[in-house]
Amino acid sequence: MAERARTIGRAGSPADGGTVPAGGPLRRVFASQPWLVDAAVSLVFTTIVVVTLISDVMTEGTEVTAWQVVTIAGTAVALLFRRRAPITVLVAVTLLTTVLGFSAESNLVLAVPIALYAVAAFRSPTAGWLAGAAAFAATGASLFLWLPVLEARLGAPGAFDIPLVLLTIAMADVVGVLLGANTWQRAERVRVLTERAEQLARDRDNLARIATLDERSRIAREMHDIVAHSLSVIVALADGAAAALDRDPDSARRAIDRLADTGREAQRDMRQVLSVLGEVTDGPAALEPAPGRDALADLVSGFREAGLPLRFTVRGTADADPQRDLAVYRIVQEALTNALRYAPDAERVDVVVDSDESATVVTVADDGRGAPAAVGTGRGLIGMAERASVFGGSVEAGPLPSGGWRVRAVLPTERGGDDG
Repeated sequence: MAERARTIGRAGSPADGGTVPAGGPLRRVFASQPWLVDAAVSLVFTTIVVVTLISDVMTEGTEVTAWQVVTIAGTAVALLFRRRAPITVLVAVTLLTTVLGFSAESNLVLAVPIALYAVAAFRSPTAGWLAGAAAFAATGASLFLWLPVLEARLGAPGAFDIPLVLLTIAMADVVGVLLGANTWQRAERVRVLTERAEQLARDRDNLARIATLDERSRIAREMHDIVAHSLSVIVALADGAAAALDRDPDSARRAIDRLADTGREAQRDMRQVLSVLGEVTDGPAALEPAPGRDALADLVSGFREAGLPLRFTVRGTADADPQRDLAVYRIVQEALTNALRYAPDAERVDVVVDSDESATVVTVADDGRGAPAAVGTGRGLIGMAERASVFGGSVEAGPLPSGGWRVRAVLPTERGGDDG
């Protein structure tokens, strides 16, 4: 409840201590110190009551009683706490001004509408209306209870005096509740808008985190493909060079040269990937385009030199989307890397890239009898599936009935997706 009161105090009207963010120094002071507003309200109300009482004493010669002093002081003190405990303050001022003694000669009864305003503003409009009905019932009952005393002091009332007094009190109570409900509703709108802005900020941060995770996943796939491919080729070339060093030095030298070229290519590809992270910004390598379908021939040539008996077939035209073209390249690269790792005894590896208006189909099949690609970590197969899923495609990988392993990836083109 206290937090609710503080929230409304910040968002309420200037007369009640709430301020808008933009304002003069006085408004900023009231916004930071709400108790000053409560003190000002109590002071202004007490001043009006005291001035009215002094005027009556001077013009009509009435006497100030001790009960009037107690009532004025108690009401003034109670109004200081209207923000913290509005219902308690309402009960206190109702008891002081109507129940324990009906203050008909002064403006003290106006403390009840002020307290009702606080109930509606700092609790809720519903609480304000219920409290208003209860306060009016208590005031009406007290009026009839104290009627003999009032008649002895003020004289017999006229035919319309009592209805007029009750109507005036009812209107004052209604105005107090309406003003408080208006303050509560404005504060509620501010709260809703604030929560909505905070939710939008949280959604924005979540989207940023998701985008960051997606980018990290993409970079991780690139790093995996580059490192796995390059290291597999380097290891195969190194083993071949070591085996041919004595019997065929020229072949060993060519293998070593190719090994160095593969290392430099891996370094260049790593530089391209790291440039996305801002880690590498110098040199022309970071500005080179990502590999695509046009680079498949060089890729296949490198695997041939590493020892894979490759047959490479391309049908159709290259994809106009460089990202889809890169996905095709990486899928072929990963599939051949798996074949080099897990099917070293393969006598034939077929790579077919077939493109038409509906999709690009990549098939890499070997007849090896070695361990299947599934014995690895599985990250490569997951990476291929993720690359294909970006474009609404799919990847199937598994053993062939006749032996060996096949990877088949389907990447629909944009035209093909539209047609479907």
